[in-house]
Parts: sequence; C-alpha cells; structure tokens
Amino acid sequence: MVRSRRTVGLDLELVEELKSIAGSRGMSLTGYLRRLLGEVAEVERMGYFAPDVLREKRVELVLSRLGFAYVPLDLLGGQSPSPEAAEAYGERLGATLRELGVSCGELVERLSLSNGIGVPREDSIILVPSSGPKEVLRRFLAGLARGASLGVSAVGDLVVVRVPRYGLPPGTLRTQV
Repeated sequence: MVRSRRTVGLDLELVEELKSIAGSRGMSLTGYLRRLLGEVAEVERMGYFAPDVLREKRVELVLSRLGFAYVPLDLLGGQSPSPEAAEAYGERLGATLRELGVSCGELVERLSLSNGIGVPREDSIILVPSSGPKEVLRRFLAGLARGASLGVSAVGDLVVVRVPRYGLPPGTLRTQV
C-alpha cells in the first residue's frame, strides 16, 4: 500500500521532546506519532474531544498517586460483597469490556498497584493476598482479568495476571510505583 504524506509544522523543541519520548519507549518518532494520532482519531470517533481526554487522564494519574482509584459502585454498596461475588462480577465486566474492544490489562495493573495489592513483573502483575476491602478488590481484578481473557493462573494464594505491554521494549514497566 502506498501512503500519501502530508507535512505538519511543529515547533522544534516539541519535536525533540517527542523524539526523546518515543526513543525511551523503543519507538521511532514516526511510529510513535502514528500510534498517538491513531488513538486521537479513535477517541474523536467515539465523540470525545481528545485534548480533554488527555487532560482528564493527567488528573487521574495525579489522583492515583494520592491514593484514589476507580472502583465499581457495586463494590462500594452498603454491604460489601463477598470476595466470590466480587470475582463473579469482575468476570462479567471483563467479558463485556473484551466484547467492546477495551483492553483490561492496564486497568488491572493500575488498580492493583495503586491499591498496594499488585507486584509488577516483566509481563505480569502478581495479585497478593489481602484482607477486607482490598481482598474484595483483588478478587474483582482476578475475575476481570479472567473475563477479559488475560492469562490468569494461581500459585498458592497468589494470582498471576499476564499483562500485555504495548509499544514498550521488554523489561519496561508501564506504571511507576
């Protein structure tokens, strides 16, 4: 397939910064920009304004470092669900998200790490045993991963979830702890 090209004017400082970012991810500037702009187009097709989505994500990242996390309202009701019920709910939600084309790997990674129930490995997250609400969340995330068809295995009381890494060289963790 022959690609037609168009020149876009960008400030040199911005180009150099993006080139450095792309290199740190093991990508060329062109590959990085193609992926970035493809995601922008996808978000816009969904009816969102891409700059607002990125700004909201930046706020979410700051809040996650302050201990905030997305948790389904069904897990916060008046009476906390049992770990088994949370896991079943996670499986249903994971299957639904998979059907909608949503990748759950980053969600499992972010929620487990920000709540202190996950240990990152090169290609997986290990969900460690917890108690109380954290155990309910851990079981929800295990169910979510299973429903989303991520590789899930148990090693004793540990749950190992295979997390795909997109656009990163092997050995690079996407989330900083």
